Amino acid sequence: MATKIVSEIDSYSSSFHFKIGFFSILIFFLIISFYQSSENSNKEIKFKSIFNYVEGISVGTDVEMAGLKIGIVDKISLNQNNEVVVEGIIDPLIDIPDDSILLIRSNGIFGKKSLLIEPGFGDMIENESYLFTDTKDSYSIDMFLRYLGNLNE
Repeated sequence: MATKIVSEIDSYSSSFHFKIGFFSILIFFLIISFYQSSENSNKEIKFKSIFNYVEGISVGTDVEMAGLKIGIVDKISLNQNNEVVVEGIIDPLIDIPDDSILLIRSNGIFGKKSLLIEPGFGDMIENESYLFTDTKDSYSIDMFLRYLGNLNE
């Protein structure tokens, strides 16, 4: 049986074997290049922002734009000036102008908080990391009551 298979393979011309090998290698390289291009398109845009007060924001908080979730917060820390540094990732398929404002939004008075990107009119972000320089802090009823208490003094 094995000799019959070998004799059938040998019955084809060497140019036929070359063509089959060439097309097999070509298909292999096309699959690899397609995989690498799709892998590169899935890179995330990392962002960083600085706030004074971020009550209600935690790791895992949604980042939204126009009501759609486009990212997530993945790190919160304090810097040397006791400001809160919020870092996260944004979907690279979303075009975000570089003069956008990042603010903390509340869903009602006691609702869930999220980060909201208010788009500007500048050029689109093209880097893999971006620092939001324009931010708006979150304020709670507790802070408002403290402020009113300080006004009475």
